Amino acid sequence: MQGQRSPGSVSPLKTAVPGPSQGERRNNKRFVSQQVKLTFLGVEHVAINWSQGGVLVEDRHPHLAVGTSVSGIVAVRGVEGRFRFSAEFVRRDARTKELAFRFVNPSRALLDVLDRITE
Repeated sequence: MQGQRSPGSVSPLKTAVPGPSQGERRNNKRFVSQQVKLTFLGVEHVAINWSQGGVLVEDRHPHLAVGTSVSGIVAVRGVEGRFRFSAEFVRRDARTKELAFRFVNPSRALLDVLDRITE
């Protein structure tokens, strides 16, 4: 039996995204947060949602091809420092105008900071 949460007991900065639908291969729990900001391809992106496996951002690169590798910097609000990352563009959702990226060989420091803000 699972306990129920009242709407006031969920932090808006650490809200978990519903689990994957059938057929998805998501391995990491996703979080909705405006704490994570990525800079790549010359543009700052605030994460729509993220996990230790990747990130979803607003589509600000309409001509980017699936499979493209990007690299940049991650900053996390409330955490000192910036963290380098590399990612592969894996999916575009034309309906919601969002881009999904999978982190490639994320550093231990990046994984640690992402883990820290989910606690």
